[in-house]
Amino acid sequence: MTIDKAHAKRIVDLVISMDPIIKELLDEVWLVQDAQLSSELKHSITEIMGHAMLGILVPLEQIFPDLNPDK
Repeated sequence: MTIDKAHAKRIVDLVISMDPIIKELLDEVWLVQDAQLSSELKHSITEIMGHAMLGILVPLEQIFPDLNPDK
């Protein structure tokens, strides 16, 4: 599998840019009064976050460790 670093960085940056939207989405879901629906929506959001992290960021950071946003 090959990808140039600039392309990988752009993808990482786009995933990171989703953070404020995900936070806003979670804030709205917390306001859903139906506990069951709220729980289901929160679960779906955590799956989105997990897929973004494990399916996108981790593989690219394994190729380019310096792209890890926490470093």
